[in-house]
Amino acid sequence: MEDIKKNIAELNKNWGPQISLTIALAALIILFSSTSPFFFTTGNFANIGLYMTILGVMAAGCTVALIVGMLDVSQYSILALVGAASIMLDRAGVHMGLVLVFALASGAILGAVNGFVVTVLKVHPIIGTISTGMVFRGFTYMLTASRTLSLNPDTRGTYYAIGRGSLWGIPYSFFIMLGVYLIIHVTLKHTKFGRYLFAVGGNSNASFLAGISLRKIRFGALMISGVTGGIGAFLLLSQVGSLQPNVGEAALLNVIAAVLLGGISLSGGSGKLTGTILGVMVLVVIQNGMTILGIQTFWQMIVRGSIIIIAVFINVMRGGGFKY
Repeated sequence: MEDIKKNIAELNKNWGPQISLTIALAALIILFSSTSPFFFTTGNFANIGLYMTILGVMAAGCTVALIVGMLDVSQYSILALVGAASIMLDRAGVHMGLVLVFALASGAILGAVNGFVVTVLKVHPIIGTISTGMVFRGFTYMLTASRTLSLNPDTRGTYYAIGRGSLWGIPYSFFIMLGVYLIIHVTLKHTKFGRYLFAVGGNSNASFLAGISLRKIRFGALMISGVTGGIGAFLLLSQVGSLQPNVGEAALLNVIAAVLLGGISLSGGSGKLTGTILGVMVLVVIQNGMTILGIQTFWQMIVRGSIIIIAVFINVMRGGGFKY
């Protein structure tokens, strides 16, 4: 009996958030399936898979930043600026492959700007990325002249083939998101850099004494977060074909909520990507189900805000809250 209790306690310690989210996800699917005949359909699940890709990619990058103890709130501003510049390149005749390379590189560069502000100028991560996010957003409005930009009509179909196409009914974008998660998983679990991320997030003083460069690890984490912003920009253009300069201004909290629901601590040092993807799925299923049921937008906002409060409260209970 003692062995069983010990095993259950160990299982809850290691996989508690994932188990809870899996149960919650199953309950939500049952609830929405019983209240609407349009929810539990192949087409709707394909829509859910497509809709969750951008949020999922951004949440993966946010997970890396939070593991090392830094919350990056500039991701959607990076997405907006990279997306605007990418559309301008496309309209100038640049090949889609080169546009993708540009999105990845520019996302990394903007992430490096965040890294410089946080690690060199020593600005608090939240304040620093709020500030850089405002700068990035300002440049976006400048580039777009505060107007919506659209892809070149002659190349739009090529982008749509990736962003809206599917294989066996599964969107290509979903496979791209899974690829991002696989790369980050391997990085976290099977590289020295990944081990250092957890070490620095768990105890920065001990990591410093062990010879780990705190600046390089934090800098690298914010660059990865920036790269996922660039990938998100490319996915957005591939799915929508246009970009508004204010894109994502209200969506950042969804990323944070998904990551916190997944069990990533605000104080850093712990977390699993499986929790993050489950948190993304829960949020997307809730929004999809409420939309199908015709629930008004203000109620959806209330529900999402409540989820964020619950997510942060759970984080506090795990010991990751603000210390008074």
